[in-house]
Amino acid sequence: MEAREFKNFAYGHFTKISKALSSPRRFELLDYLAQGPKTVERLAKETHMSVANTSQHLQSLREARLVVSSKVKNHHYYELADNEVAELLQLTKRLAERQFPDMGEVRTMETTAGGSVPVISSAEALEDLASGRAVLIDVRAEDEYASRHLTDAVSIPLSQLEEKLEQLPVGKKVIAYCRGAYCLYASDAVRVLRGRGFEAYRLDEGPADSAISREIDADGREIR
Repeated sequence: MEAREFKNFAYGHFTKISKALSSPRRFELLDYLAQGPKTVERLAKETHMSVANTSQHLQSLREARLVVSSKVKNHHYYELADNEVAELLQLTKRLAERQFPDMGEVRTMETTAGGSVPVISSAEALEDLASGRAVLIDVRAEDEYASRHLTDAVSIPLSQLEEKLEQLPVGKKVIAYCRGAYCLYASDAVRVLRGRGFEAYRLDEGPADSAISREIDADGREIR
């Protein structure tokens, strides 16, 4: 292989990845898959796309080898090809926020509802959890919790929060997290909890990007 031919080959393959990531919809699909395997139908519902369009985007991601698929009965499930894909997503987000400061400003405004939803840092959350001053709740869907969640987190999906308030200890902080910094479920949960008298805080991290503790999978095994 000639030098120029080799360069074309290498950079052509590099850009297969960047091309797959160039669509906001495909990036969003990858972000959802970072929470765990999902069916095409579930992804279509989450992204407000048709099943046909969702399938086309997933095919592009599969061709770039960023996702893999399997069939269970009549449903096709997709998941990230490996942990490096999840790391790529987090690196891209951090780079985008650094290069475009307005992203962080808009995110903060949206997730805190203009400051009405208090945010707790990972360091403070870890300290409160270790001392027993706080409880950690995962307000994502149960299947996402089962796939991967933060250590010692209790699963209380947002849709079930009102009916499970009595399960939460009185007199302790309640720290809520969801899919990460751009997920609004935790903010909604904090508003509900504060409206019921709980001292509640939003954690701007999820299992795919958290630094507060170990992450464990559905079998209780440490992920990292």
